[in-house]
Amino acid sequence: MSDNEEKVEFEHHVNTEEVHSYMPALIGLAAGVFVAAGVIFMLKGFSLQLGAALVGLFVLLIFIFIVGEIPRWPKITKDSEHMVKAGGTPGKFHEIGDVGFPTALFLLSEIAFFGGAFIAYFYLRSSYAIWPPEGIHHLDVAIPSIQTALLIASSIMIEWSTAGVKKGNNTAVKYGFLGAVILGLGFAVIQMGYEWPHLLTSGELTPQDGLFGASFFLLTGIHGVHVIAGVIANIIVTIKAFKNQFDEENHGFLEAAGTYWHFVHIVWLFLFAFLWQDGLSYFQAAIA
Repeated sequence: MSDNEEKVEFEHHVNTEEVHSYMPALIGLAAGVFVAAGVIFMLKGFSLQLGAALVGLFVLLIFIFIVGEIPRWPKITKDSEHMVKAGGTPGKFHEIGDVGFPTALFLLSEIAFFGGAFIAYFYLRSSYAIWPPEGIHHLDVAIPSIQTALLIASSIMIEWSTAGVKKGNNTAVKYGFLGAVILGLGFAVIQMGYEWPHLLTSGELTPQDGLFGASFFLLTGIHGVHVIAGVIANIIVTIKAFKNQFDEENHGFLEAAGTYWHFVHIVWLFLFAFLWQDGLSYFQAAIA
């Protein structure tokens, strides 16, 4: 098949309206609103049934999103293969800067989701003059400080890798993401293997300890799941890097995984500031 025929076949194969879909962002925004409202309704005692229904809608939206997206994954892979045959590169497919259009939409949906969760937390927090409320154990900042250092170091490794791939530095590409994987695993092990078990077994803080306990385990749990997802993505990038599957022109997946990891890092900084340091009280004092 000639190059022109390949290009024509690729043009007919790709449905640009399907690729440029805003549904992930809209679903993420709606899901964030529903879960935030549901948590507020349940924890504030407005209506347990309505709160549960809103959380149920959140789960339903996520399910609809997954069911709708999974059938498209083989097609997207096939589109990339056709694009390569037609002379294109997956790394430049629908780019917005270095991130890419699909990645930008995904991150927008994630921002909407975490935004809803933080709004719910701020609303609950604003009902108390003292936070954590009296009788609730104040959290030690030593462990999360170590976790913060791990994420900062991992983001630096990611940046080293993403900068290296654009310069043909294979060493940076391989060992930057490998280092990020190790640091990310360290973060997850500290949280899931030490901090949570310590808090729960010692009774210092449990999900039953009022709004603060429930908020703490909900927010850190959601973030922990995202960390694990990011580590898995970084492992895939690392494997591909050691197989020399990235170069100056073809590194879209590497860029996407790196951008997602930076997002996870930024969310953690907000969690650290507002859960351990009660950053909202400083903000309220500043504007008072």
